Amino acid sequence: MKNILAKVEVSSALPLEEMARELSAIIGGATFEREETGRFEEVPAFVAKDNKSGMAFVLFGIPEGETCDAYTLQCSAETELSIPEFSRNFFGLMSNVLVEKAINARGFFDYSNELASALTANGISATKSAP
Repeated sequence: MKNILAKVEVSSALPLEEMARELSAIIGGATFEREETGRFEEVPAFVAKDNKSGMAFVLFGIPEGETCDAYTLQCSAETELSIPEFSRNFFGLMSNVLVEKAINARGFFDYSNELASALTANGISATKSAP
């Protein structure tokens, strides 16, 4: 099983809901919806899932009462497919992010740098999140 992960910080200059709409438009195939189940009690969050691939996206907001200049976007998936085969499940942004690479020391295919670059190229300022 291949574990895919990407974690980036995106500017919090826009309200969280507006950033979720922009990410939905850029990523394609997955629409962010407000997380209402309490799964992420500490922070507001929006979640999306690409039904074709199973990739899950979570946009974490800023905890109430705190200030911060970035939200965190996390993407994750598990697949038995090769990375090139798995990337064919996507069109647009994610198909360009998922390239063949080595597994990191934690046993994941880490696409944080690639996702940050792709988002920045599409007008959303993003940087790799701290581990």
